[in-house]
This record gives sequence, C-alpha cells and structure tokens, in this order.
Amino acid sequence: MTKQIAEQIADLLNARNQLVNTYTGECILKSRANYVYLVDSGKIIALAESKKVQWYQWEISHVVVAEEYEGKGYGNEILALAEAKAQDGGAKVLQCTIRTSNDSSIRLFSRKGYSQVNRFFYPKSGNWVYVYQKVISVK
Repeated sequence: MTKQIAEQIADLLNARNQLVNTYTGECILKSRANYVYLVDSGKIIALAESKKVQWYQWEISHVVVAEEYEGKGYGNEILALAEAKAQDGGAKVLQCTIRTSNDSSIRLFSRKGYSQVNRFFYPKSGNWVYVYQKVISVK
C-alpha cells in the first residue's frame, strides 16, 4: 500500500462514515494489513477493514463505497473480499457493528447472512449500534 492509497482510504473513511476518530494516511499505513480495497483509475472506490480479534473471530468494519460508485455492487464485492481475508486467516465467526440508522449497511450485511445479535449505546458518538455476526465455519 502506498502513502497515496493510504491517504485516499483515510479521506474516504472520514468523508463517508460517522466516526469518532479522524483517520490519517499514517494511521492507515500502520494497520495496512487489515484493509481490503478496490481501485478504479487510481482512485479508491470501496474499502473495508478486516482484522483478527480472537483466534476464531474477525471484525469487519468501515465498509464504505465512494458516493459516485454506490448502487453498482461494490459493497457486495468489498464485503466478499473482507470475508475471504478473514476466512484465509482462520476465522470461524465474523462480526460487525452498525449504527442503527445505517440502513444500507444493515441491508448489505443482512443479505449476506449476518444476524443481529445485540445492540448497545455508544456515548462517544451518541448512536445506538447493532452487533451483527455470521458463522462461516463450524469445523
């Protein structure tokens, strides 16, 4: 991952997600192994973070598609890449958190077999958040 790509990822995360922290290219570079992304003509058009939480559990977060690329299947594609990364890393359970007001992410994860297992209030953001999980291996 180049510095330019890392900065594009940070810019897209900051512009499209309601995050409590501001991301920088330097921050992204430090955890570059966690990110999957799609590029079109040198521009990041979709990304997700996929990271190991425990030996059996991976978290998929910050799934985002650039506004001009929405509705063209890139959300499905980037989620599939994030899931494949987790599966290659030995994941048995995938988890994500989604703001209860984020209808497009709720639809995406629900269509891909994730189930809402809980919810909580996150005081730093002032948002209620759903916890979704998906079992990908029972062996």
